Amino acid sequence: MMRDVAIVGTGYSAIGRALDTTVGALTLDACKAALNEAGLTPKDVDGMATYPAAGDSVPCFYVVESLGIPRLDWFEDLFGWMPAGITPVIAAAHAVARGACDVAITFRSVKRNRERPPGIGYGFRVPGDMQFRAPFGDPMTSQWLAMWARRHMHTYGTTEEQLGSIAVTFRHHATMNPDAPLRVPITLDDYFASRVVTTPFRLLDCDFPVDGAGAVVITTLERARDLKTKPVKVLAGEFATGPRPDWDQWEDLTFMASKYCAENLWRRSGLKPDDLDLAELYDGFSWLALCWLEDLGICPKGEGGPFIADGNVAIGGTIPANTHGGSLSGGRLHAISHVIECARQLRGECGDRQVKDARVGVVTAGGGLMAGALLLEGNV
Repeated sequence: MMRDVAIVGTGYSAIGRALDTTVGALTLDACKAALNEAGLTPKDVDGMATYPAAGDSVPCFYVVESLGIPRLDWFEDLFGWMPAGITPVIAAAHAVARGACDVAITFRSVKRNRERPPGIGYGFRVPGDMQFRAPFGDPMTSQWLAMWARRHMHTYGTTEEQLGSIAVTFRHHATMNPDAPLRVPITLDDYFASRVVTTPFRLLDCDFPVDGAGAVVITTLERARDLKTKPVKVLAGEFATGPRPDWDQWEDLTFMASKYCAENLWRRSGLKPDDLDLAELYDGFSWLALCWLEDLGICPKGEGGPFIADGNVAIGGTIPANTHGGSLSGGRLHAISHVIECARQLRGECGDRQVKDARVGVVTAGGGLMAGALLLEGNV
């Protein structure tokens, strides 16, 4: 039997560029905040999931012991290539729906490693295709996705100014978000003045690395109706990839696995892009948000650049996106922040950046050959 499930609590730790605290302490702060918002205690929790990545976080067992959770009936430490912070939320929603647990807390926490540069292939032997990339200075997703963005520009005429509009718009949203680490407005001139990282991406096309954590509590919709906060129903959670596992061997670099993920999302939920009131789109790099808009069907393929430049994703526009500032200005929390923002928007709690009459929202994560999407509904 599948049960309806809902998000009932959200919480952040402190978020900053270089915080003088441990990743474990950040994780506990976020989990406590989410439980407190829901009106629950650690003794109510019997499920947990996280994406602990490559040493920048803590596993479930650390949180279980530190929070004082008596026992878990279900847990997942979701290592590997997957759409990061959204993955444990979708996994927990499925677990509660099928009865594996009744109250699940999910989290994504990050503490940047300052001892080595980012990327893959530093300090250890690497197998597979990476053995042919890392020795030649090609270990970064910024490099791989820049290739995809350039192909999109060549095919559809997408411009650097349109990428800049994404950064400017999301920064404007961040100015209204007290949790965002970057709240000073920027202009297109500021965008073009930022240094090139890998063509066509400038520094302001890239997410802002931070230390911090976010957590989300999920339970049955039936139980959620008796708790402190308005429940936000989970309508669907989907994953997808494509036919090739290599970033440089994808069949068509103008779209991502998000195309297949979106097809699953709309088919299995019975909804369509026109039903959306807001979109919290993964923006590890600016072009990812643009491609998600197209692959979700919010705008036609190839028209994402003009769609954004015309103000359609700004608050007050056709489909407000990344209303908290996204990863570009809200900090790289690997999309757990996108889930939190969507839930709070659907509860009507976002103050000056609140999307009017928001009822249905989509959250996405991933880029290139991996994708995940979560469809949420408020006022249930």
